Formats: sequence, structure tokens, C-alpha cells
Amino acid sequence: MTLTVFQRRNPELLAQYQRSGHLRDRNKIVEFNLPLVRQVANRLRPRTAVPFDDLVQQGSIGLIRAVEAFDPAQGASLSSFAVPFIRGAMQHHLRDNEQPLKGSRLLRDLHQRGQTLQQQRLHQQQPALREAELAIALGCSVAQWQEACGLHRALQCSSLDAAVGTAEACATTLVEKLTAREAPHPCRPDHLSESACSEPEPQNWIHQRLQGLEVNERRLLEGRVLEGASWRELGEELGIRARVAQRRFERLAALLRQELSGEWSDLFAQA
Repeated sequence: MTLTVFQRRNPELLAQYQRSGHLRDRNKIVEFNLPLVRQVANRLRPRTAVPFDDLVQQGSIGLIRAVEAFDPAQGASLSSFAVPFIRGAMQHHLRDNEQPLKGSRLLRDLHQRGQTLQQQRLHQQQPALREAELAIALGCSVAQWQEACGLHRALQCSSLDAAVGTAEACATTLVEKLTAREAPHPCRPDHLSESACSEPEPQNWIHQRLQGLEVNERRLLEGRVLEGASWRELGEELGIRARVAQRRFERLAALLRQELSGEWSDLFAQA
């Protein structure tokens, strides 16, 4: 279908749907614009293991929403208006259903075929195949099957609130077993020991120096040093990129370290 025919036919179908409001006319528009859904699905397909037909199905739902929300009076074409709806529906599906961790697709398929074969034997009341027998049936080596099983175990996600241990009295959660990524900064509230920050003299100097800074610079120091905010959080708050926030902090911290004596130089050590 040529672009000219497509551009002419779409307004005709839209006008008919605007007049009638019937689902039959809406579905005609959706069917006519399915090539647009396939085009978007083709762009996403190389980046996901989700079947192409599933992407098209989800994109069609997005197209339906776009057709129902489209207002020809706005002056935009339906295709331009619908693409964000189509892509958004596909991406929502990927976010909710796709495997969050990545691994070899061949190994994942191998493990799935092995599990299916064992389930079939179970339903037929046949004994499960041993590892070597299963590898032969799948046409792979024992080492490949073991690697596929190892990948499957590695890709399993557990909640950080999941209990670890068998006895209820000594059971802990996964989050309790995680170690801190970094030691808390001595100037932050979560640091329990005494530091130079708690002394009156450096506190007064810091307070006076912060008052002389611009609002964004002061917020950058307070957010990073005192609150432990991430560069991304600070960047979003200040309306800049995370990398820009980090560079500004580093320049400002270097300047303050030069002004401080050696005894207090760790107050603005790179966070």
C-alpha cells in the first residue's frame, strides 16, 4: 500500500468513526493501521526475547487507545499520534513480563526443552531421565545441560524480604544479610562516631561558608554530604544531568578543601 493511499484512506475512516462512534468503524481504522504496529514491533524485536506476535498484540491495544483518544482537530496525523501509544503498550508489557536478568537465549531454551521433556514423562508415568540420558535426548552435552541449569538458577529472583534459614527462631531476611555498599560519611546523620563535623569551630565555618554560596551550590553540598543523595536524585532536583551534578560538586569540594586547614580537609572529601 502506497503512502498516498494510506494518507487518503485514514482521514476517511476517521471521519466515518467520528460521525458514527460505532466500534465497527473503530475496528476498521485499527485493522487498516496494523502495519504501523508491526513496524514498531520490528524495531523492538532485536532488543527482546518476547515473541513478535505478542508485541503486535500489545501494540494493537495501544493503537485502539490512540484511535479512541485521537482528535483530528488538533492537526496531527493519526500515525504520529498513535506511535507513542503503540510503543508504550509494548514497553509496559516488556517491563511487566520480560526476564529482568539477561542470559544466553540458547541456554534458556535448552533448559525449557529439558523441563518440558521431563514433565511429559511424568504425565506418562515414566521415570525421569538421568542427567546423561536427558542430555542425549536434547542433543547436547552434559556440560551444556549443567550450564543451562546453572543459568536458570542464577536468573531466579528472590524478594529481599524472603526468609533465610529453616528455624523460625533464627530465620533472617536477605536484606539483613546484605552489607553496606560504603561506609557512611562522617558528616551524615547515620554516622555514629564523633568526627570533626561535631566540633563547634568547623560547624560555624561550614554554616557561614554555605550561606555565602548560591542556592543550587548549597543544595548540592547539603544533599550529597549531609543527606547522602545520589547524583541522579540531585540532578533531577536541580534540573541537570547526574554527571553535571557530580562535576559541579567535585569542583566545589576541591575549592572548599583548599580553604580548609588540613585538620578539617576530610569534611568535603569526595563523596
